[in-house]
Amino acid sequence: VAATALPQVNASADRAVPALQELLKRDVSENVLRALSAYGPDAGIALDDLVRILADQTIETELRWNAARTLGKLREAGAEAIPTLVKHLDDSEPTVREHCAEALGDIGPLAVETAPDLVAVLDDPAVRVRRDAVRSLGQIGAPADKVLPAITPLLSDPEEIVRDAARTAWKAIAPDVPLPKKPAAEDPTN
Repeated sequence: VAATALPQVNASADRAVPALQELLKRDVSENVLRALSAYGPDAGIALDDLVRILADQTIETELRWNAARTLGKLREAGAEAIPTLVKHLDDSEPTVREHCAEALGDIGPLAVETAPDLVAVLDDPAVRVRRDAVRSLGQIGAPADKVLPAITPLLSDPEEIVRDAARTAWKAIAPDVPLPKKPAAEDPTN
């Protein structure tokens, strides 16, 4: 309860984050992870603990994906976690993959070298992984010549949230390149 309340009462990061980090060492809980995420880059001192939680396959999936999400909320301060986030883009749990992809985008341009890794999961069977991977390509400023061909199929993805994310990423990556035209529907009378 106290962990949840800290960001809500605007407790200063210099006092709250070390206390949350200490709590995290004793008891990994969703409330502590979410409280840390509310402090954003000011929670950077917890980076090693967050990486440890994400990488530990014996920890509950919900806690692992919350650790990935929190690493993203660190923004640039989470850059040291990039290798671990990339490693878990192929995690067995879809929610972990989703939040690792999301976190790379949240870290931003410092994660630009992960573009090939994000492209590699654009065909993930989990809708939200595809959505977050393509969204992150736009957020990191991936090189257009390397990623637009991979984004193109997502413009016709069966899921609207993926198509929307693909359009948004395309516009962020290559604002002067028009979106490809949809192929004309074949005339069923032919």
